[in-house]
Amino acid sequence: MFGFLKDKIKNFVQGLTKKEEQKPSGPEARVRETETSFPAEPTESPEQEIEREASMIEQEIVEEKPPLPSEKKPAFELREEKRELKPQIGLFSKIKGVFTNKITITEAEAGRVFDDLQTALLEADVSFDTADFLVGDLRSRLIGREVEKNAVESTISAEVAASLSGMLTKNKIDFLEKVKKRAKPVKILFLGPNGAGKTTTIAKLVVFLKQHGFSSVISASDVFRAAAIEQAAFHGEKLGVKVIKHTYGADPTAVAFDAIEHAKAQKIDCVLIDTAGRQETNFNLLKEMEKMNRVIKPDLKIFIGEAIAGHALVEQVKKFNETVGLDAIILTKLDCDAKGGTSLNVAYETQVPIAFIGIGQDYADLRPFDAQWLVKNIVG
Repeated sequence: MFGFLKDKIKNFVQGLTKKEEQKPSGPEARVRETETSFPAEPTESPEQEIEREASMIEQEIVEEKPPLPSEKKPAFELREEKRELKPQIGLFSKIKGVFTNKITITEAEAGRVFDDLQTALLEADVSFDTADFLVGDLRSRLIGREVEKNAVESTISAEVAASLSGMLTKNKIDFLEKVKKRAKPVKILFLGPNGAGKTTTIAKLVVFLKQHGFSSVISASDVFRAAAIEQAAFHGEKLGVKVIKHTYGADPTAVAFDAIEHAKAQKIDCVLIDTAGRQETNFNLLKEMEKMNRVIKPDLKIFIGEAIAGHALVEQVKKFNETVGLDAIILTKLDCDAKGGTSLNVAYETQVPIAFIGIGQDYADLRPFDAQWLVKNIVG
């Protein structure tokens, strides 16, 4: 899971760590930083540098001592001022430099590594806009940062994790809290493209809700596929949950309406409404979805999409959000996402919160989205 992206992030951390650890620290580093434009002088030990600096200060004091009254000075004196081209480093700074072991991350040293990171993110299915944001955020977090030399790698890793976490948690949703606060029955409409695993995910959500004390009924409103009605009925029988269904080709809104009435009569907490898979480019199916949204007035509208869909998933979410307004996303097949960039794209570019992730075929393999878990799997 996320193997490709994980390797790219790891290479970035190690590359930047190597760059910074190769930079000298202590007084030698401070002298070198200030002498980049001038010829190098013979190196001295820190003790010799301190002694020489103190001697120069003492000599300046002696030279500037005022003349005695008996001494005669010429009215005018021509003196050739010798300019010291080498920038002076204060005595205090030199003494301080002996005891410090810190490194400052600079753009000059780290710029190339950041450029490589942007390319690596693009290779990991991260979109250009998302990659640009991440690299820019990391630059602002790291460039100019003073780091202990023995903690360079851990500091960089922590900042990468913080950047990813900040992006993933910008928009959050507490699904259970939403269910608790809404009047019963809570009507939840599930939307998404063909083959994303809507019906199976709804069955998983039945189990999740039951574990937290909520009862459910399934509306088999995917009436354009006979197999979808049979699949919903199979899961309902296996889980002991009522499935409201009509015949193939029936009105999906009518099926949902009957399911809602059944939930009211039986005091069931949640109505989970399955719908036909549709692409964001299918105008007729999008209009039919608008009708369901208008008539049913769902409390929550959740998009179900595959984490392996790549950049297409972002466009799907944007179009569905534009058409009916989405409350959350469930990402399925996250365990099959070898590259790992899709979840980052969805979080950053759509601004629709991720509510759940699917990580397997079993009913228990649906878990609430946890940004820290995802970051840990990417950064390590």
